[in-house]
Amino acid sequence: MKYSLGPVLYYWPKETLEDFYQQAANCSADTIYLGEAVCSKRRATKVGDWIEMAKTLAASGKQVVLSTLALVQASSE
Repeated sequence: MKYSLGPVLYYWPKETLEDFYQQAANCSADTIYLGEAVCSKRRATKVGDWIEMAKTLAASGKQVVLSTLALVQASSE
């Protein structure tokens, strides 16, 4: 059986997200989903920040899936 950790669905400041995913690197989940999947107005964490967190998780042996909005309505999203 494999375990997955889904993306954070609530707004957390960038520093809190980084701390959370640093801890996730050591958890028993095989796959980590990260990214903004709820609200396009949450922009404290930039695309480059998500990519860096993904690289860190991948380096720890996790499979990483970047999550995005289901319905994109504007070019800024």
